[in-house]
Order: sequence, then structure tokens, then C-alpha cells
Amino acid sequence: MEMINKKAAVIGIAGAALYFVSVSLFIATQNDILLTLWELMTVFGAVLELVVLLHIADRNGLEGSYLTLLKIFLSGTLILTSAAHFTSIGVIRPLAADGKCIPDWLKIGNFPSLEMTVDYTAWGFFMGAALLVLALGTKNKGLRNISAVSAVLCFAGFVGSFFNENLWYPAPIGYGFGFPVMCILLLKQNKKTKVVDK
Repeated sequence: MEMINKKAAVIGIAGAALYFVSVSLFIATQNDILLTLWELMTVFGAVLELVVLLHIADRNGLEGSYLTLLKIFLSGTLILTSAAHFTSIGVIRPLAADGKCIPDWLKIGNFPSLEMTVDYTAWGFFMGAALLVLALGTKNKGLRNISAVSAVLCFAGFVGSFFNENLWYPAPIGYGFGFPVMCILLLKQNKKTKVVDK
């Protein structure tokens, strides 16, 4: 179990780091290939957070309706963000590259736009709800606190996005920094377990 905990935590931290690298590279270059990488990393990030957060939930005794709701909300994040980014990669951007006139309200990266609203719903509302369920269902004080703060930031970003694009940014702080912190907590739990076993 200790090895699984360590692998889950390390993979989670590495995945979060790679995501931020992909974001930074695209922002620095505005390269179309790096935009595709960023979009794929966003979908991969949703898969990663689903798997690792379910492991963290299991490690911390989440069960019953809390576990069911966590699975539902994490799945909602994955489904919605996949729909937004795969539509962008497979439909919107190829049509734009062929010279088709694509309205800005359909493009990802524009505000307001349909794809951004779907993505904000995924990461703001559904991820916020998942983190809230994790906070309510765990007895681990550290995990409960970071999950609750992250959930509030996700919800704040989601609501803020309806008024101004810049008000979205609390949400990425919530899930983007909260998740690696939860992985670090999992590593610390792992070390405590080893000490107790000895």
C-alpha cells in the first residue's frame, strides 16, 4: 500500500508540474502545436486528478454517498473538459485553419465563448463540488482544510467567470495548487505509516 501511495503522489505532482510547463510554453510562444499540447494536458490532468483523488479518498476512508458523489463530480470534470478540448482540437481549430469563418464565441481561449464556459463549468463547478465532497467526507484535518479552500476558490472562479474573465483565476489556483498539496499530504501519510509499522 505504501508503494502505491508514493507512486500516486509522485505521479500527481509530476503531472501537475508538466501541466504548468505546457501552459508556460504556450503563453511564451503562442505556438499552435504547443496549444494542442496544452489542451491535451488539460484532458490528461482531468484523468490524473480523477485517479489520484479517488486514491486519496480511499486512503482517507471516504465511503458511501461521499465516495459516490466524488466519482460523479470528478467524472463530470473529465467529460466536460474532454468535450471542450477535443471539439477545439478536432473541429474548431481545423476549420479555422482551412479559412472557415468561426465566430469568436465558439473558440476556446476567447471570452465569452461556448467552449470556455463548458471548460469553466468542468473545472470551476464540477471540480469545486468534488473537492467540497472530499472536504466534507474526510476526517483528515489537513486534507479537509486544503480541499475546502480549493473548493471555495473553484466556485469563486466559476461564478466570477460570468462577470469578467480575470475573475476566473481563483479556480486554477484552487485545483492547480490544491491538488499537488494533497499529493504531498499523501506522501506525508505514507511516511507516518512506515514509522508506525516499524
